[in-house]
Amino acid sequence: MQASSSRPPASQMPVQVALRVILDGHQQTIFDDQLGRGVQELILPDRLILGRQDVTKGDPVPFRTITFTDHRKLIVTPYERREVSRRSLDLALDPQGNYLRVGNIGTHEVEVVPGSEGRIAHQQVRTFVVEDLKQQPIRLMIAKNIAIELGVNGVIPEREFPEPTHSQTNISQSVTDVAMMLRQSRMTDGYATPSGPSSADIERILGAVSAVLEKAASSPDFFMTAAENVCRLGNFDSCSYLGLDLTANQWQCEATWPVYDSGRNERPHFDGKALEYIWSNRRTWATPSSFGEATVSERIVVTPVLSHDSVVGALYASKQQGMLGDDVLADCEAKFVEVIRDCLTVGLERLKQEQEAAKHQVCLAQFFPPGIADRILYDETLLETREENITVLFCDIRGFSTISSAVGSVRTLDWLRDVLGELSESVIRHHGVLLEYVGDELVAMWGAPDSQPNHADLACQAAIDMIGKLDRLNHAWSDRIPEHLLPFGLTIGINTGDCVVGKKGTDYKYMWGPLGPTVNIASRVQGATKQFCPKRAGEETATVYLPPNILITEATRLTLETNLPTRHLGSIQVVNIPDPIRVHQLATSTAGQWNHLRENYERGLQQFESRNFLDALNTLDNIAKIEELRADGPTRCLRDRALALLQNPKLVGDDHPTWLLDQK
Repeated sequence: MQASSSRPPASQMPVQVALRVILDGHQQTIFDDQLGRGVQELILPDRLILGRQDVTKGDPVPFRTITFTDHRKLIVTPYERREVSRRSLDLALDPQGNYLRVGNIGTHEVEVVPGSEGRIAHQQVRTFVVEDLKQQPIRLMIAKNIAIELGVNGVIPEREFPEPTHSQTNISQSVTDVAMMLRQSRMTDGYATPSGPSSADIERILGAVSAVLEKAASSPDFFMTAAENVCRLGNFDSCSYLGLDLTANQWQCEATWPVYDSGRNERPHFDGKALEYIWSNRRTWATPSSFGEATVSERIVVTPVLSHDSVVGALYASKQQGMLGDDVLADCEAKFVEVIRDCLTVGLERLKQEQEAAKHQVCLAQFFPPGIADRILYDETLLETREENITVLFCDIRGFSTISSAVGSVRTLDWLRDVLGELSESVIRHHGVLLEYVGDELVAMWGAPDSQPNHADLACQAAIDMIGKLDRLNHAWSDRIPEHLLPFGLTIGINTGDCVVGKKGTDYKYMWGPLGPTVNIASRVQGATKQFCPKRAGEETATVYLPPNILITEATRLTLETNLPTRHLGSIQVVNIPDPIRVHQLATSTAGQWNHLRENYERGLQQFESRNFLDALNTLDNIAKIEELRADGPTRCLRDRALALLQNPKLVGDDHPTWLLDQK
């Protein structure tokens, strides 16, 4: 008695979704970490993440899987392929296995083939019916030459998809194919040996390829050179490059060789059906050899030029009756045109990449120093979110509101553009990163995205450089800003500390920069510069007091590697920051009476902190006796505080000597 099989009928077998990886048109073997061997089709688990290799997490090389607790990951590109995200696609089956959910969790659109399926945008989710995949598998174009094919296990049909035609590999393959065609044809005629085509053939083909590739795609004779080499390579009578105007849905002849002469040549004409075929099928069309010379007055070869699998143009080569070759040679003729077509595609793609890279570089150069901007172009991991020790600078224009009200909005914008441009140059020249402009305020940072051990020194040097430009800026605008409003000044706050740095914002708009208390403290310290300057003039001398131009925190001063001149101004408590902050003035120069000011002020500050208010008053009054130092704002502020506490000791609180500031 034969035992019955426990296997259910085929109709009851669970449908399994299988995945293939296609690279440059060829299927790749996938190493399944659970099976411990390579497979041609990976049976889709409940959830699968596809993405780039992450070497920081120990990811293996491409086309291998990794099993995690709640999902598996398939590595599809090496670490260097930055156009693919480390987490690009999220594939998931519903519990019953009826639907396949495809989520784009990367940063680029993913094209779905066939073209009727459109594209999956960033953060978009598409759902496919698993039963439909039996009849119509799909391809997800993760990169230019990498595709993921999804179908039902065991029934994925062998179908032709448009192969990528914009890589150097395709040129090499096309040259190889045409060389082998020549070899076969000459072997039948006895002109060549089985060792291959003649060296003259190879030289002729490679010469044509080189001639086209050497022409930049932006060159006015780029298409003409391509047309000329098609004729020379394949013995065609004429060749034209037709561009496809998608707006007007028309073909436009952009180059013809030999050059059309209205007095001597007939205007070239083009077969509309052949152009319609290559546009619809994205494949080469050639006059069938079976027509024979007796019925065909002209043989044509038309091949599409593609960009991202979309037709953007065509090479149209023609040969008149009497110059037609045999059937095998006709295949070579078509391949000759395709070789040059591939060169055109590479040139156009290279031009597009150069234009995009130039735009990207211009954008990066607006924020980053040139050296860092160049590095980011090749290593975008520099912009990934991480914690760094950085220095942040806030710079504000003193007197902006008054001046802008007096000169009007148009002139204010011109003035602001000039001033912020000069301040930004100081940041870039000292290897800083411009983060943003907020009204008349500039924000910059050092220490990221590139490592800068001396980031505090660079920030302080940039601040000193900014102050050094004030005289020139005031002079340049002296004829456009009322004299009584000049000179305008700058107030700068600098802080150093650990901070999270990375992309921030939403899908609609994002920025790159730091986020956290380190940034907030730098902003508050910049605002505190104004608090170290009495708003009233001196009663006896009508002195106009000046605030310190640059305030740095204790954290920044302790990080400095160079001996920059500073003066300890005391401890302040600013809005929304719980802990007191010790601040120092960064001097732009030590000329004149700076050392006298620093020594006496710090002595008076020690006396004030020790509650020796009378001694502090005497020390601070000695500073005011020197004409050059009489307008020093911090000295006057500390004297006013000492006098108030001397006159009313009850005002001395537990938080003494911290100065509580109630304004940002």
